[in-house]
Amino acid sequence: MTGYAHHRRPPRLLVASAAMALTAASGFAGPTAAGAQDRSPRQHQIREDIVLRESIDVRLISLDAVVTDSSDRPVTGLTRDDFELKVENEPVEILSVAAGEDLRTTVTGRLTILLFIDERHLQRKHRDAALAEIAEALDQEIAANPTWVAAAAFGERLEPLLTPTRDRDAVRRTIEAVMERDIPATNLRAQQRSASVEVRETLRMLAAKGSRYRLGEASLASVLSNLRSFGETLQLDTLQTISAVRSLVEALAFVPGRKAILFVSDGLPRHPLDSAAKTMYDRLAGASRQLEGDELMRTPGTLQMHDRNHLPFGVDRVDDMGLASNNPQVDDGGAFAFQTLAAELSCAGAFDQLAALANTHRVTFYPLKPPVIDTAISQLGESARDRGSIAELSDVRSGLNSLAALTGGLSFVSDTGVAEFLQSTRTDISTYYSLSFTPPDSMGDTGIREITLRLRQRPLARNGSLRYRASYAPVTIQQNLASRAWGTLLFGWEENNHGMEVQVRRSASRERPDQPGQTPLEVRASLPIGDLELAPTRATRNPVASGFFRVVVQVQRDDGSRMPPQHFDFELNVPVAELEQAAGQYIAVRSEVLLPPGSYRLAVGIWEENSGRSSFVVRELAVQPDPSVA
Repeated sequence: MTGYAHHRRPPRLLVASAAMALTAASGFAGPTAAGAQDRSPRQHQIREDIVLRESIDVRLISLDAVVTDSSDRPVTGLTRDDFELKVENEPVEILSVAAGEDLRTTVTGRLTILLFIDERHLQRKHRDAALAEIAEALDQEIAANPTWVAAAAFGERLEPLLTPTRDRDAVRRTIEAVMERDIPATNLRAQQRSASVEVRETLRMLAAKGSRYRLGEASLASVLSNLRSFGETLQLDTLQTISAVRSLVEALAFVPGRKAILFVSDGLPRHPLDSAAKTMYDRLAGASRQLEGDELMRTPGTLQMHDRNHLPFGVDRVDDMGLASNNPQVDDGGAFAFQTLAAELSCAGAFDQLAALANTHRVTFYPLKPPVIDTAISQLGESARDRGSIAELSDVRSGLNSLAALTGGLSFVSDTGVAEFLQSTRTDISTYYSLSFTPPDSMGDTGIREITLRLRQRPLARNGSLRYRASYAPVTIQQNLASRAWGTLLFGWEENNHGMEVQVRRSASRERPDQPGQTPLEVRASLPIGDLELAPTRATRNPVASGFFRVVVQVQRDDGSRMPPQHFDFELNVPVAELEQAAGQYIAVRSEVLLPPGSYRLAVGIWEENSGRSSFVVRELAVQPDPSVA
């Protein structure tokens, strides 16, 4: 498939001398050594005792919680005996509890604030006014605490703006540069305005005709068609934004400690068209059921035809043909058609999955919806002239509020008090408890795990407030490695604890007939055995020292998107008697990727089980068409 990176054949593992590894790199896009000499074939033959295997990572989970009293002041001095934890309604032992203020100078307690600017859903004046106050708040935070700050924006694509830093000047310069940028153009507002006007006109017609009037099939179909056209565009737009934020959360997996995303946006709907669906449902179904939010999406889209409690206002009992007053009607007046449409467009599942993944990586959302300051209103930027002529179609606060609630953060969607919210956010991310526990099941299982945390002290539980991460998403160590590699590509933060050499060259194999236009490239990572931690594992006559390693290869396209990662594992066994000789040799891992012509960035990551060390190295690639292909 075009654009995919995958194995052409199983990776080959071999031991080669340092000189041989560098000599073999001739023609590679990597380092070379002048005067390197070849050695005997015995020293770079393929090892037969290297075994590929796969295992699942089971690890400790950190759950961050904020406890405040009835006056909204942080509660201090709590221990693990003050909390009760359940996962999927099953009691789980809390292994430890630590106050966040005691962890600030540790790696576990390190705090990184990532400023995320949702330029796709922001008015420029809203953005710039909010960023001016955010710049001041972040400057104060870095000056007062050992806090790191990063930045990213999403317009046409996800764009990293600032890698985690404590440089106050760099933070301020980054924010000032963003304030000079234009907001990307979108036709979403025009589509919303058209759909809003039609809904408003339909409601006016229904009001003018009286409560007994029902929409005919043609009128109902016209309104639904216009709404569906806009709703599908809004759903796609919302899912693209969630995907970008999810990509950002995955990249943050490489950052130690807690991460707080300050999410600046004019809003994202959890349920596109939920407001329109509720308005039309209440009008057509007689307002007999007040549904909203997730309840509106979950209620079955059926109606008992002769149930007077659910008939539209003033409508006579309809017959089995759906007829009333000689006008052809839908059996429920069309009410549930709007509810069904909104349910089909719901993005609730994507928000829940994003929140669970964020919780897994200790990411908390602090959404900030800038106050309306000029001629724009909150609904995706319609102008003031539209007020009174449009109908609200979606609750754009709902998505932001749910991200904050599900990850234990705070949300600001009011019209005043940005500075107060930023101060509350600074206090909130500093006064927390970190609870650790072992997941009760394999982290390799899929699905979201629901968390319930309670306070055992009844007075505090009754009068205080407890916010915490309400879920997590099990991840394997392969997924963590891929996230870490992606973070390396996105933010450019490399680390090389193993002295790993990475070379990429055109493979000797020719283009595959089933993958036309794809250039086969060989990726080779070489590790000095002397820098690896090999442990004696077998008490036999000929004992060996072993190490288990996991490797990931991640490719980023020129447009910023990423390809599916490659994963493979290997085990290195070296006879103890040969360790000294092997210390001067390299272990090399080879794999192939297929790429069409273009520019790419490639990250190779390796994780060593014995030491827990990892290395991630990036290479820039410029893939040319295969000259052997006509």
